[in-house]
Amino acid sequence: MPVANPHNEPPNFEVRINGSSLPADLETRLMSISVEDDTDLPSMFTLGLTSSEQQPNANQLIDQALFAIGNTVEVKLGYGARLTRLIVGEITGLEPEFHFNGLPNLTVRGYDRRHRLQRGRKTRTFIQQKDSDIAAQIVSEAGLTAQTSDSQVTHEYILQANQTDLEFLQTRARQIRYEVIVNDRTLMFRPVANAESQIFTLTLDDGLLEFYPRLSSMGQVNEVVMRGWNPKDKKEIVGQARRGDEVSTMGGQKSGAAIAESAFSSAVARVGDRPVVTQAEADQLAKASFNRAVLSLIKGDGVCRGRPDLRAGKVIKIDGIGQRFSGQYYVTSVSHRFSATGYYSHFSVQRNASR
Repeated sequence: MPVANPHNEPPNFEVRINGSSLPADLETRLMSISVEDDTDLPSMFTLGLTSSEQQPNANQLIDQALFAIGNTVEVKLGYGARLTRLIVGEITGLEPEFHFNGLPNLTVRGYDRRHRLQRGRKTRTFIQQKDSDIAAQIVSEAGLTAQTSDSQVTHEYILQANQTDLEFLQTRARQIRYEVIVNDRTLMFRPVANAESQIFTLTLDDGLLEFYPRLSSMGQVNEVVMRGWNPKDKKEIVGQARRGDEVSTMGGQKSGAAIAESAFSSAVARVGDRPVVTQAEADQLAKASFNRAVLSLIKGDGVCRGRPDLRAGKVIKIDGIGQRFSGQYYVTSVSHRFSATGYYSHFSVQRNASR
């Protein structure tokens, strides 16, 4: 019996559009719901509806005013009366299907409000600002609320070069090992949270249906060296990160860097493909690059019974699959899928260490 459903209640859903519950006649025609939760891309929802033979004009489904572009959609999934909000997004597309010998169907598609940051490209500069300050400014311009973690390092000059705001923010975030996440109208600019505690445990006896992990030492190094140049002092800048600088080993005994060094001797990645003008910036980028690489030691994909608490950006534990692969995993994406066949969660995870 899955932990998320201790009372063995049937899967259930709630869809609200512009704050109001979906009308009963539309709710009965809702055949499928999916919510794609992702740390790298705007999270997406789809609603699959079918026409009714009792409806005098089947095309009324296609022309529903409720499905106007820009309308706000809230999706909740769960069991019985215990429902959890998975996404608040905006309708961005409609995809009808017409058949000569059948009734039309309709897919309503939308994204969380990160999609607003993809509208239009900009070229501009930011002077004497931290990445977290830049994120707060961009979020405010989009009409959202910013929740940023201080990125510490002040940059003399940053260029947004013909990029959408989302492309630019995600580029800045990846360089310092941050993520851009949205919850309703709040955009979070925060560090990758693989050092956090696990929120629950999955096993093949309790909720986990399939899991396909892949361990690879390719790309693992025990040291990253970031080189730059200070034009004022006319001196070289060197930032370093090495084995031991992992933000966490996620309950494992050896990180990917340690495993690769033990098996194949030491290896150093030297990075000089971006301008670095301060020591603080070089150190930050070196540590971010090292931790980004080591987190790719184990990648996996799995399926479990529907868990609305399974979210991208969280840490879970997968147990009972051997010492090498059992342990904590950072969730990078989740696809929640609800239909007549049940409610299932498909997920992708990463881990930076093993036993």
